[in-house]
Amino acid sequence: MSNFINIDGDVNFFYEDSGADGLDPSEYTTIVLIHGLGFNGAVFRKLFPFGPEHNYRIVSLYRRGYAPTSPWTKEEEALFTSSDLKAGKEFLRLAGLQTAKFLLGFAVSREIPRYDKERKTGGILLIGWSLGALYPHAMLAALDGLTTEELGQLESYLHAVVYYDSPTIPLGIPPPSRVQLSQSGTVSEQWASFKKLCTNYYVHPNPYSHDLADLNFKEPDEGRPASLSDLSEDELEQMTSLEMFATHDQSPHIISPEAFRITSRRALFNVEMARYLPNVKVRILCGTEGWGLFMFSVNEMERALKDPSSVFGKDAERAREFKVLRLERGNHFVFWDEPNWALTQFGASLDD
Repeated sequence: MSNFINIDGDVNFFYEDSGADGLDPSEYTTIVLIHGLGFNGAVFRKLFPFGPEHNYRIVSLYRRGYAPTSPWTKEEEALFTSSDLKAGKEFLRLAGLQTAKFLLGFAVSREIPRYDKERKTGGILLIGWSLGALYPHAMLAALDGLTTEELGQLESYLHAVVYYDSPTIPLGIPPPSRVQLSQSGTVSEQWASFKKLCTNYYVHPNPYSHDLADLNFKEPDEGRPASLSDLSEDELEQMTSLEMFATHDQSPHIISPEAFRITSRRALFNVEMARYLPNVKVRILCGTEGWGLFMFSVNEMERALKDPSSVFGKDAERAREFKVLRLERGNHFVFWDEPNWALTQFGASLDD
């Protein structure tokens, strides 16, 4: 099933929904997933059949610009196509607030169960995958933009946020020098190169090491088929958007890097901001068989957990609690290749 949630009068967010059939109506948990670069919300459909086994209602949100969700306006596009710091900060705040308002609109209109802290049931688990991790991250940085009533409502539903395989730039972390994504060639050639990087499996000398030499950035495991390799071109086209890949989703390379660093400091490393929704769990995850960049990103966030200023500058301080975890296996598309196991891992990551 699918539907829309309207926010701010003229913005309609489209989502796909596994529904509540087969779930305990009083205590199921709603998982809201936000897709990454070039892929739309259809990429999460393989999770839907496994929701009832975990008492999960699974919702896949289509980001702005990914039809049939509303496109960005010309005024909004001007914010993320500018390298001006003020514009970047304004765009990230807007993206974060709209994410929060979608959650509120969905929770209230669909009458989902609120979170029960004692029973650890109900509520919303928000998962941002790949570039989609930017949106829950931006939301945590923009909570002071919600009204007292909105904050109270959100607190009664949202109990956890997970970033899975986030790239570095949206977190305000410079990529290692050995990572150079090609910006040359046609859009189709760039897309083919990107898809190969993120759908393959990689063997790493030591995925738990913080040594760059122990991460594989170049050589995929030729002994394993890439994720999505069983799809026809028509099937793949239904879950992708080359237009968004080539336009809006290139914005992280345009927006001021400092805007992302400021967002990270506000989201996780600012004592005042950490007072908003202080009980929300934050988990930063990666698989251990994906492209090395995703593990490098997790390594840097783990370093920031111990010493925030070493990664995000002198204004960063220990504030909002979060954990960094590595799955024992899985690449960037673990939810596609092993959907049931992935749901188990996402849930287990919240254990104290």
